[in-house]
Amino acid sequence: MTEKEEKPGTKAESTGAEMRVEGSDKSKDAPVEEVEIPPTLVGYFGEDRASPSVFFKILRKNEVKRFRPADQEAAAKLMLSKDPEAERLWSLMAQASPPEPVDAWMWGAAQSRLKEQLGEAFDPHDHDSGRIFKSVLRELSAGLGSEKKDDKRRAENTLRIAICWLVEKRSLKTWQVAEQLPSVLFKDLKTAARAAQRAVQKGRPGELRIAAAMAALGDQMVKVAEEEQARERHISNDLRHRLDDANRKIEKLRTELEDAKSTNSEQEAAIANLEKTLAAERHHWGHDLTETRAEQKVLLGERLGPLLADAIDALEIDPPAPGIALRRVKAALSVIEEAKE
Repeated sequence: MTEKEEKPGTKAESTGAEMRVEGSDKSKDAPVEEVEIPPTLVGYFGEDRASPSVFFKILRKNEVKRFRPADQEAAAKLMLSKDPEAERLWSLMAQASPPEPVDAWMWGAAQSRLKEQLGEAFDPHDHDSGRIFKSVLRELSAGLGSEKKDDKRRAENTLRIAICWLVEKRSLKTWQVAEQLPSVLFKDLKTAARAAQRAVQKGRPGELRIAAAMAALGDQMVKVAEEEQARERHISNDLRHRLDDANRKIEKLRTELEDAKSTNSEQEAAIANLEKTLAAERHHWGHDLTETRAEQKVLLGERLGPLLADAIDALEIDPPAPGIALRRVKAALSVIEEAKE
């Protein structure tokens, strides 16, 4: 791959295209002579190797707007044999402004290539880009640390393609990439520190710019972490206040419940007493009513009855004896008045 110093804000810079791994074989990074190839993907991945810039020039010259489906299918098969390390695919993705047909094709090709290389470790349907990236790193960690140059280059290119695809299509943040890479690319913190010192002290201008950019990114990561911590602290305090309020309400409700239980017990006791009193009163009233009925029976049957019967007899005899009848009625009234007292 040809290393180039990108302008700030280019795709290569934003997706980690300039990431370097110590020990990379640069024999394949040498400039390639311009060659004439067909304006197709098969032409680019064929025997005659052309640089991305030459391929782009050929596409623009022939006014290619889209690659034919047959060309895309043939290229997908050709890449497996002609680009086993995904170097040519990555070279297209690393360019700042690829032509429209290349840009339309390469993202789907990158996804397919990642699936071929990583298998279940790459799940493009996962909504969490950070989780996808961690899974990719775990799968590639052995290859990135391999002593075999081909294996290491293949793993490196696959990682770059994954980063580029995740940033572009899954909105993976640069700081999410940066915070995960040190543990994979460096054995320990000292090794990482030496590499950083070498880039700052003796590196080329491009490496110095990258070091400065990473320092700025580190500051941003710290700022984001502090903001997140402050936000979580605010949320925690808010939740604590809510919990305190809830506990106070619970305690108040518990007190009210105890008072209600106590009141309920008192009312139940009062009701029981009233029921007991009512039962006693009913018994007493029943006894009194029985006595009253007996008295009334005696009054009506033994005292009033005979008097009224005599009065009727006195009126019914021939000749009638109204005087006797009147005396019997008066006697009956006297008995009634006596009963009222």
